[in-house]
Amino acid sequence: MSKLFNTIFENSLRVLLLLSITPKTSKNVDMISALDFIAIYNKTLGIGGQDLHGENPFAFSEYTTRREIISEAIKELVLRSLVSIEHCDSGFCYTITQNGKQAIQSIDNDYADEYLVAVSNAISFAKNKNEQQLIAFINQKATGNKGVKNE
Repeated sequence: MSKLFNTIFENSLRVLLLLSITPKTSKNVDMISALDFIAIYNKTLGIGGQDLHGENPFAFSEYTTRREIISEAIKELVLRSLVSIEHCDSGFCYTITQNGKQAIQSIDNDYADEYLVAVSNAISFAKNKNEQQLIAFINQKATGNKGVKNE
């Protein structure tokens, strides 16, 4: 049976959409993974009104696997010249290319629209936070520790 959800292809589309919102700002795989997770599970994380993939009692257990799949998705996107790679202070960072921008022009569905709104909210939430702070926020929410502020 073919795997329908959480494929490299599905994650590639979300990465392109995420990078399209901030095309002049490069992001490393940890930042991309954290923003994607926050966008999808913003209600579970207490920062939004809806989980795009529905309420899932195992949402936090997905994070590590999701990061691995997003890393593979980014490799595919770089090979297809949809995302560019550069060295930055936090390792390798990625930006959407002109080819990537053209590719997402053909994505026209309700899920993509909802994801763009959710990831815009995630980016607003992440303003002035680095990837370590976002990962710590996710981890503390996973363990039930309320010590992180949602500022």
